[in-house]
Amino acid sequence: QLDETVVNRIAAGEVVVRPANALKEMMENCLDAGSKHIVIALKAGGLKMLRLEDDGHGIRDEDMPILCERFTTSKLCAYEDLNSIATFGFRGEALASISHVAHVTVTTMTAKDSTARVAQYSDGKLRAPPRACAGTRGTTIVVEDMFYNNPTRRQALGKDSIEHAKSLDVVQKYAIHYPKVSFTCRKAAGAVAELHTQGGAEATSRQVISAVLGSALASQLFDFEVSSEEPKFSCRGLATGPQWTARSMSLTLFINNRSVECAALKRAVENVFASVLPRHQHPWVYLALDLDPTTVDVNVHPTKNQVQFLHEEAIAEKVQCILALKLKERAGSRTFDAQTSLLVSTAAGSARQKTLSVARPAAAAAPSGQPVPPISLDAFSSLAAGQPLVSFDGSLPGETMEDVLVEATPQPSQWQTQGPRRVELNPVRIRTDHRQRSLESLFREKSSQGATAGAAGSGDAATASASPTRAYAALQGAAPGSASGAGAATAEGEEDEAQRLEAFRDAQQLTSLCELRALASLACDDQDFSQGLNHSVYVGPISRELALLQCGSSLCMANLCLLGREFAYQRLLRLFGGIGRIALREPLPLLELLRLGISDPDSGYDASDQQQPPVDAEALAGQFAELLGERAEMLNEYFMMDIREGQLWSVPNALGLTSDVGLKFDGLPLLLLRICAETNWDEERACLEGLCRRIADFAVEALLPDREEAQKVVASSLGPAPSAATDAEALTAAVEAGEYPDVVAAAMAAKSKRQRVLGPNVLQELRYLHEAIRADAGSAGAAAACRWPGAFRKDGALVKLVALEQLYRIFERC
Repeated sequence: QLDETVVNRIAAGEVVVRPANALKEMMENCLDAGSKHIVIALKAGGLKMLRLEDDGHGIRDEDMPILCERFTTSKLCAYEDLNSIATFGFRGEALASISHVAHVTVTTMTAKDSTARVAQYSDGKLRAPPRACAGTRGTTIVVEDMFYNNPTRRQALGKDSIEHAKSLDVVQKYAIHYPKVSFTCRKAAGAVAELHTQGGAEATSRQVISAVLGSALASQLFDFEVSSEEPKFSCRGLATGPQWTARSMSLTLFINNRSVECAALKRAVENVFASVLPRHQHPWVYLALDLDPTTVDVNVHPTKNQVQFLHEEAIAEKVQCILALKLKERAGSRTFDAQTSLLVSTAAGSARQKTLSVARPAAAAAPSGQPVPPISLDAFSSLAAGQPLVSFDGSLPGETMEDVLVEATPQPSQWQTQGPRRVELNPVRIRTDHRQRSLESLFREKSSQGATAGAAGSGDAATASASPTRAYAALQGAAPGSASGAGAATAEGEEDEAQRLEAFRDAQQLTSLCELRALASLACDDQDFSQGLNHSVYVGPISRELALLQCGSSLCMANLCLLGREFAYQRLLRLFGGIGRIALREPLPLLELLRLGISDPDSGYDASDQQQPPVDAEALAGQFAELLGERAEMLNEYFMMDIREGQLWSVPNALGLTSDVGLKFDGLPLLLLRICAETNWDEERACLEGLCRRIADFAVEALLPDREEAQKVVASSLGPAPSAATDAEALTAAVEAGEYPDVVAAAMAAKSKRQRVLGPNVLQELRYLHEAIRADAGSAGAAAACRWPGAFRKDGALVKLVALEQLYRIFERC
């Protein structure tokens, strides 16, 4: 004879197949206890931890020692009671089976108890006497390390995400059937519940379906109900009509309030919908059967997911009849939501949807110029007659036949159409057309502010080109700014759009450019890392180059200078030949810019350094100016850097900015110098890479905060360094005057009185740089967005400070 422990574990393996079965058993116990609020928490799909909390009547103190023993139940006393059982449990095996495959902790409190009690169970036995603890009325069961003693079963289960989905499906079914009970289900480390229903006396199953499965499904449901005396049963439910389909059949079936499966009923429902829905399309059905308990055998399956009942075929036939009748009532019409702008061009068509239905014969159409009458579904007789079949139903007031009818046949005499109408763009209304200005374009714009090109020393201002993000649209740039006055930007020279588009396409086919893109893609070894960074949230600045970002559930410190350079470099590669330009209000003399660049301390040319050979700055500037003049056509075609007549007219818009606020052009002379001196003009790939890197560095440096200003802000945020003697005297005087009890209290009060000078817009250029990265990722799409090198996670460009999951663990310990 087998040992009792072996027998119990074998039996437990039949009852608890996976975490979803254990959850179902425990939820049914909660409902038997009269619970109105049930909260479930899952970790690793329930394998590591499954926690269930309810507000039922609790467990009595005298029942705690035998709670997890087999064949221990309060639901029935004799076998005859099984014939009229109205509760879920009857075997007394649920908690016993769970305790044989996991560690179980039970905390319970009844209405008569003054304190709660907690107890732990293993292999069906109480490990230690229950002890008093804090708690509320109800029961909380925690199941940990499920199948820890059965590694084969645990390995045979699916991934944690699959087990979590199965457990969530069980909760959804019971939430639909018990709408008056509040259900909440979340992951153990999750801050937001994945499923939550309000419950309450007024709640309905339709409301729960709308909250759990979506309003799109709930709006397509219809109610049905049927009852009979022979055989005696009643049935109610919800089902989708002909306008909603899915790729698989979804039947939520409850028989006498038990979630079960019944192949006969499922086939009956599928046969009804087979004649209405297209091939390989299925409905969603919720069915609740109330049968005479004496006709139902609930003890036919270890997990109780199947039952047997009398008159199965007769009941299935009656359910088929009521569903067929309801579907027949709704088979008179079928509507499809379609964007009007795809079918007809009208002034109002871009902002509304219409109902597409089968039309009447053309002879019955309203005369031209008259409002369109309601069109109902006719028996598809017009198909054979070759008459028009497409029209619009539900026209707006004042629309005429010409405004709404679409030509559906090659017979223009039967239908009238109008040519495309120009969409009126009204910036006052809500944006309903992609050609209207979006809110993102206004993020950084202020009232008539210009960026000074201080490098030339002439106060020349520049304006950022409002270049579109899409590659094909980037060929047209418009400079934002005021329309008139001294600060107005001059319009760019008109260029032939067709030629620009052709040049852009040719540039995109360069072999060297494709190789550089491939190298950038290979450097990205983690798509999740790139996606999290592209959709990060700006938190606040730290210094001139460092800022705090929220990437998913993690708080990170990011070097936006390094990130911005990599972003601008990849954007230059992606939109090569159509990057857009920043047009200067007045052209800057090229020779003068190069002289300033040579005299810049960062250029490497130091006239006072005796160890370096003497440099003729004038001759070198002339040589570089001649080089830029020779390469002007290439720079203008590929990088939108317009150099003509010895003057600089525009620079590339590498970051895709839409405003000139905060831009500083102090580095423009150094950019021209680096382009001339550090670019390998002999090799195409090295040349393109060098130019993109130099332009990316300049674009980021032009947007970063001023160094001196950033140092002042950081220093002021830390506070001035006080004199130790002065500080001590002031604290001692305050204590002697009786203002504070001791020196420690005085020091704390003095610290709290220090005024911080940081305002809401401090170092806001970092926010602009991050917004440029995030906006480009949103407009370019996941496939074309910046792919961040994996080395950024190791070289300090992005440092993870803390994760939300770690904080939750700390809170749970507290």
